Amino acid sequence: MNAAPALSRRTRLALGALALLLGGGIAFRILVGGPGVPADSDDGPAPPPQATLAKGPDGQPALQLAQGQVRALDLQTAPASQATLADAVPIHGVVLDPLPFLDLDARRQAAEASLQASRAAESAARDELTRIRALHATDQGASDKDLQAAQAAASGATARRLAAEGEARKAQAAWAQNGLRDTAGLADFHRVLVRLDLPLGLAAPVPLPRTLAATAPGAPGPLVLQVVGLAPGGSPLTGGLALLALAPGAGLRPGLPVDATLAGRPAPRVQVPRTALLWSGGQAQVFVAVGPRRYQPRNVTVAFSGARTATLASGLAKDEPVVVQGALNLQGEYARVVEGSAIGAGGV
Repeated sequence: MNAAPALSRRTRLALGALALLLGGGIAFRILVGGPGVPADSDDGPAPPPQATLAKGPDGQPALQLAQGQVRALDLQTAPASQATLADAVPIHGVVLDPLPFLDLDARRQAAEASLQASRAAESAARDELTRIRALHATDQGASDKDLQAAQAAASGATARRLAAEGEARKAQAAWAQNGLRDTAGLADFHRVLVRLDLPLGLAAPVPLPRTLAATAPGAPGPLVLQVVGLAPGGSPLTGGLALLALAPGAGLRPGLPVDATLAGRPAPRVQVPRTALLWSGGQAQVFVAVGPRRYQPRNVTVAFSGARTATLASGLAKDEPVVVQGALNLQGEYARVVEGSAIGAGGV
């Protein structure tokens, strides 16, 4: 067997340099990474704790924050307080044609005049009957025929008076339904009548308000309506009740719309700071603390929103703890977690 040829000096030098380089790299990794550190290890910081989805007391989704996230999101809660307020009900109406009311008043006055005339005629007929009876009794030219005619005339006068009384009562009852005292100023539009339609199912306020603030196109400014009673026949638009009111006629003519506000009955309400109120797709929400570091979004109905507080008609009970600081941060975290959960479940 032949011996291997000897390596050239240049080849031996190249192999030595390569050995030095390999040895230096291994030593550097041992010094920096320590022994046993794999080449593909992640030397970055541990990831921060993450919020997760949980269930609230009602079984609906809630946000469970990790340790330290309450402070990171700058969250503060406060119990909802109670207040007693009256709801404001917007009502809409229209300026009415005064002709039907003028006609009712004319019929009432005509029926009253007819009644007065029938009473006078009855009185005259009875006086004549008394005179004829006296003449007939003394045989001074009053025959039996004259007496019978006088008696028939008196009976007819009484019947006409009774009929007139019935017509007068009906005319007065029809007039009394609208609550007006008179029609002064209606014919020349110094005053106008307004019908205010109440929503179907809304009962008449007790007692009826004496005045209502209103607005109408064409009016020189805000209107003060004098409520006279319930409108006869109710509302032909809503099918509910309607109020009848008088308004100054300046700038108003039949057919013009009128808008007013009717105060409702006082009812218990819940108040929260406005900072607790959030909006999502047009729906008002608050976040309620339902456990340690656990928060649930709750849909609420806003009855009134002021400069500092929001009054809720439904969705929240007195003393429930709501997020009053950092609510927007919490809403963003909740949306992020919900979106991540949907993606993890195969959503888009």
